[in-house]
Amino acid sequence: MIATAYAGNAIAQEVIETVVVTAQKRKEKLQDVPLAMTAIGGAQLETRGIEGIKDLTGLAPNVTVKAAAPGAGLIAAISIRGMNQGQPAIWADGSVGMYVDGVFVGKNQGALFEVVDLERVEVLRGPQGTLFGRNTEGGAINMITTKPTGEWGGSATIDVGNYNRHSERIAMDLPAFGIMRTSLALRNEKRDGTIDNPNGAAWDSRDRQAARFAAGFDISKNFKIDYAYDRSKIDETPGAISLIDSTGYAKLYTAPGIAGNYNFFQNAAGPKSLGRLLAQYVNTGYPDAVATDPTSARFGNAYFNKLDTDGHSLIASYEISPSNAVKYIGARRKMHYQDRTDLDGTPIQVYNAGKNTHYVSTSHELQWIGNTEKMNYVAGAYLFRDDGNTLSYQDGLFYTFNFAPAQYKLPYYRIRTDAAAVFGQVDYKLTPRLNGTLGLRYTREEKKGDIWRANTNANFDLPGSPGVSYQPGYTPQSAEATFSSTTPVLALAYKLTDNVNLFGRYAKGFKGGGFPLEANTNGATGTGPLVPFSPEISTSYEAGVKSTLLGGKAQLNATVFLTNVKDWQTSQLPPNGTSPTITNAGKVRTQGLELEGKLQVADGWRVQASYGFLDAKFKEYMAYNQLGALVNIAENTRNSYAPRHSLNLNLDGRLAETRFGTLRGIVDYTYTSNYVNYAAQKSAIGTNVAIGNSVEESTIPALGLVNARLLLANIPMFGDAGTVNASLWVRNLTDVRKPVAHIDVGGYYRIAGWQEPRTFGLSLNYKW
Repeated sequence: MIATAYAGNAIAQEVIETVVVTAQKRKEKLQDVPLAMTAIGGAQLETRGIEGIKDLTGLAPNVTVKAAAPGAGLIAAISIRGMNQGQPAIWADGSVGMYVDGVFVGKNQGALFEVVDLERVEVLRGPQGTLFGRNTEGGAINMITTKPTGEWGGSATIDVGNYNRHSERIAMDLPAFGIMRTSLALRNEKRDGTIDNPNGAAWDSRDRQAARFAAGFDISKNFKIDYAYDRSKIDETPGAISLIDSTGYAKLYTAPGIAGNYNFFQNAAGPKSLGRLLAQYVNTGYPDAVATDPTSARFGNAYFNKLDTDGHSLIASYEISPSNAVKYIGARRKMHYQDRTDLDGTPIQVYNAGKNTHYVSTSHELQWIGNTEKMNYVAGAYLFRDDGNTLSYQDGLFYTFNFAPAQYKLPYYRIRTDAAAVFGQVDYKLTPRLNGTLGLRYTREEKKGDIWRANTNANFDLPGSPGVSYQPGYTPQSAEATFSSTTPVLALAYKLTDNVNLFGRYAKGFKGGGFPLEANTNGATGTGPLVPFSPEISTSYEAGVKSTLLGGKAQLNATVFLTNVKDWQTSQLPPNGTSPTITNAGKVRTQGLELEGKLQVADGWRVQASYGFLDAKFKEYMAYNQLGALVNIAENTRNSYAPRHSLNLNLDGRLAETRFGTLRGIVDYTYTSNYVNYAAQKSAIGTNVAIGNSVEESTIPALGLVNARLLLANIPMFGDAGTVNASLWVRNLTDVRKPVAHIDVGGYYRIAGWQEPRTFGLSLNYKW
């Protein structure tokens, strides 16, 4: 970001601006905070075309944001420094905390919603267990919205593009009325699908509406209340899924009960052979949607991704004295998520699946924030409760051979969490240049799980409905468990010069335990839907330097880190089954390097870069091999969602000053090296080999994307009527078409989802 930043989106100064963040519950300069973090301001969000969390991949080092599975474009799989959880169900917790104005967003499912009127995004890397709590062992992403100022102003934007895309956005800051300040923002986006489906609606359409209302009340000089309401509604078709292989990992194994079903599936002479039918639809290249292409879903089936989410937050702050204040943050968020996915990518109805989820969370946080001449401190208490249920239906020919005689399978489950925490952190100036930080948080959570599993009819009626019978052994069951953790932080920051800060940090984090409520009971391994998995515990060490150079024209930040994790939670899809489970597989170590730099090359020209190197390895991974023995497969397993290299380059330059405005060019390049989206086996030979995917079958290829924008800023208007900006933009300039997600379905065949093709358009923005 540039000083005085983007007056009307034009680069006005030659030095890099001072960025203020709230990562430690108070306002601080980004360069003074003793932890690795990235802040992306509103001007950059706009000029770089960042529309939400889904666009953050690579923009901060070692940060990956993906859809959790093919066709699941609204379910997040977020990884920071190799800490990840791609499980889409609500019975699992994420490794990275997502927040809107400091309010926790509870689950991966439905997390890729729209947030309108963003002021900035803060990405904190490394465990944030002291100030943010559970499920932040990889880090935290805090989306901070624009607060009403009480002065009249606003902006209106119209966007049009290929695939009949159009979006409209308006944000208004209204004049103060007495003690009240208000603002309102609305956004609408629609787009046709990018890949045709001859048997139904085109894939990967857009239909999104978002709204946000904010009100501030200046009760007195010392007492202020801020209220915000946000709403996001999405109803669109999922991304295209194609069949890339008619065989899966089950072909490698000969254990009883596996080879038989696999051969039954693949035998070309078998009366129920689906492998033989699927082979004609295999396509390893980008889908072209011809009549027999894998993107042709079964005629008459409707496939969709739907999300309706809203949130209320109330922040009340009272300044007791110039150096002490109390703050209360209360919130309630509600989500209704629905999807239906074609999990074979063919016109044959081999395997269809869907979810219908209702989820509600409430939270209350009380903070005491203060300072003395040498000390800053914060203390607080936190309460969190959630309650969610999912109707998960699965049907198709897959079940005629795998779960005969039932053609439909219906798990219906409910999760509940009650969590409480107390925390405190002190920053103390040990010497004029040396600052120390000490913090501690204690968290206790109670998890409850209920499961009903039934055979039912094509209407997918709920368990308990007339005519719906329970699957043998799956009458309604419940369980509960209690987990707790203490997560300290210790940091030292040394001001080597006025412009160079050194820091070292030790921190612990944890991810909550729970119940894998979709899992099948397996007596041999002692697993099942009500067998709890334990919390995941991480311990991280990092050291870094933050520097401002060349008289304020450059910044260079670097961090090295080492994280050890025990009770690593691994999501597994057992052979013979389509119901996932989570187990505490063992221990993981991640280590790496992060670099971030900004340079004002010349007046009006700036370059930014970030690079992340990540080495993630299993140190222990206990699993059952194909002979049924429990063995340590750590040396033979590659960790998931852990690309070795991530890179972002951004060039922003003033091309010309004209009488029509300032012409600027912005080019963004993001690169992520290959990674596996499942914990994958390097070799299928040996005793330290588990049943599951190979590296070859699970690898997501390296992806490099170029986005660009040609912006004409500050187009003259009559008088003081405001400013107009016009821009031509393109995303995925080189039209890269690669798979971005895989699933090996039950070990029998493999499907893939694909990178969105090149999109381009024109944007007009008016600010007053």
